[in-house]
Amino acid sequence: MTSRPSFRGPASKVGTFTVDADSTGTGRGTWEPFIDTWNDRMGDLYPLPEFSASTVDGFQGTMRSVALEDTAVNELWASSPVSTRAVGTYEHDEIRLYVGLRGAVALQDPHDQGSDAYVSVGTYFMHHVVTENHFHTTPVIGTRIFIFPGDALRPLVAGKPRTGQATSPAAQILMAHTSMVQRTVIDLSPAGAHASRNALLELSKGLILDHFDDREPAFTPALAQAAKDLADARLTDAELSPATVAAQLHVSVRTLQRAFASLDESFSAYIRRRRLEEAAEALTASGSRLTVSEAAARWHFTDSSHFIRAFKKQYHATPAQFARRLT
Repeated sequence: MTSRPSFRGPASKVGTFTVDADSTGTGRGTWEPFIDTWNDRMGDLYPLPEFSASTVDGFQGTMRSVALEDTAVNELWASSPVSTRAVGTYEHDEIRLYVGLRGAVALQDPHDQGSDAYVSVGTYFMHHVVTENHFHTTPVIGTRIFIFPGDALRPLVAGKPRTGQATSPAAQILMAHTSMVQRTVIDLSPAGAHASRNALLELSKGLILDHFDDREPAFTPALAQAAKDLADARLTDAELSPATVAAQLHVSVRTLQRAFASLDESFSAYIRRRRLEEAAEALTASGSRLTVSEAAARWHFTDSSHFIRAFKKQYHATPAQFARRLT
């Protein structure tokens, strides 16, 4: 079934808007409306290349674009390859940052270095775009592509493309901030959109310099989100703690605690709540359910009694009572 993208946001040529396919679509019904809307809203600033017929006709996936004034973040998830047919002769002055989420993107010799640039999962590539270059992807692809005005980052990138790991602290903070922008962009005021745009630029500078200002209040929400993302990936890890996550993000425990100060719970409380949520799901899953002692061990509670007390405090029922309610 083909899904047409939904287009939301103000009608101004450059402003805060989103373009996304709400569910996986196929072919021209998903691809062309997305491209048409991009060209209408952002094409004057950032003209797109022409894409191959196989890309347009065979596209299977979702695309989403979030634009904040002169800055945009495009996210592509597809189970079909994407490639250019013609790149045009436009003169560009923009910075692009590719972050690999799945598969790989190959940029055809973007800086006359005699080889393509490959952006695979868990890596990033940032460069100054003066002339458009061809690119193609693997058949299964997931990537975020940031587009910034040249003036903002050119002195740091021109003539010296940047590559690195998307697991670096600066990259994780940038990605966390981007995810928050994607979730909240529709509700942002003009001032909020401007602040989010500036934070994107500053965090991108931090990526280049491999450092971000952990005392900057504007970055506090992104730091907290990055810590949550790391915790969510390590809930069954016995070493998970505020100290280990702070070390992974290259900040002090005090800085991490300060990032959570304005939230409803501390970071330790967040870890405990998420572990209990995972345990509750496992205790009620169909098929091979865990016992209480197995759940307590997997999510690193001191013993079954400690686990039951914590579970009852959160769910107002023992694990056994909770499981019976859902069966």
